[in-house]
Amino acid sequence: MYTRFYNSVIAPKNLVDFRNDALWKVFLYVLFFALLLSTRVTIDTITYDGLSAADKEAAIQEFSNVDETCVIKDAMLTCDTASSQNVYDGILFKVFTDSNPEIDFEQYNETQYYFVLHQDSLRLVVSQTVLYSIPINDLPSHIHNFDFSTQSSNPDYFYESLFDVYDEYVLGYKNIWGTLLIIVDFLTNFAMFMIFILISSWMLRFRFRVIRFKHLFVMTSYSSTALYLILIINSLYNLSFFLVIILLIIAFRQNSQLSLELYKRLSKKP
Repeated sequence: MYTRFYNSVIAPKNLVDFRNDALWKVFLYVLFFALLLSTRVTIDTITYDGLSAADKEAAIQEFSNVDETCVIKDAMLTCDTASSQNVYDGILFKVFTDSNPEIDFEQYNETQYYFVLHQDSLRLVVSQTVLYSIPINDLPSHIHNFDFSTQSSNPDYFYESLFDVYDEYVLGYKNIWGTLLIIVDFLTNFAMFMIFILISSWMLRFRFRVIRFKHLFVMTSYSSTALYLILIINSLYNLSFFLVIILLIIAFRQNSQLSLELYKRLSKKP
C-alpha cells in the first residue's frame, strides 16, 4: 500500500499500473483514511471530562428565571402552582419543568428535543412522544432534594449542581455514547469518501468510455489520497480557509494528472 500512497501523492500518473487491484484492497485503503479522519472525534471523545468553563457560561445565558416555589423533594418535583415552564432554551434541546398532573404533549410539537422534568422522572420528548424516561432516583443523589429558589439566592450552587448532574450522568454512559459517536463518525467519513470517489469515477467514465468503470474506481480511490490528507490535517489543526482552498486545488490537480495520463495512453493505441 505504501507504493500506492507514494505514487498517489508524488506521481499520480503511475496509478494506472494499479488499475487491476482487487476491490477489497481499495476498500481497506479508503477505510484506513476514513479511520484517520475520525482521529479528532476520537481524541475529543476520549478526553471529554465534562462541560468546560466556556460551555457552562454559554449555558447559563440560556436559562430562564425558574419558578422559585418548585422543589425536588425525595426525588419528586412539586410546585405551588401547576404549570409548565421552559427553564432552558438551548440550540440542541429545551428543558421544561412540568408540575401538572399529566403532561400536555401538544406543547412539545416542534421538531426538537425536549427534556421534561415531571413528577418523579426526566423524560425525553420528541414530536409529542416520550422516547426515554429517567427516574430522578437514577440521577446523581444531590439532585434528589433540590430547591429551585437557589437560582436567585445562591446562583453558583444552583448552576454548579445542575452541571454536576449533567456531567456525572453523561460521563457515566461515556463508553456507550462515545463508542457510537466514533463509529458513526467513521462510517460517515467512509461514506463521504465513497460518494466522492463514485462521482469522480462517473465523471471520468464520460471522458474515457473504453475504460472499465472498476478500473476508474480503483484509480480514483488512490488518486484522491491528497484530498483525504487535507481533510485529516484540517480536522486536526483547523487550517485557515485560504490554505484549505490552495491545498484542495493541489489535490484536484492530482486527479487531473491521472486523467492526462489516461488520455496519453489511449491516444497511443492504434
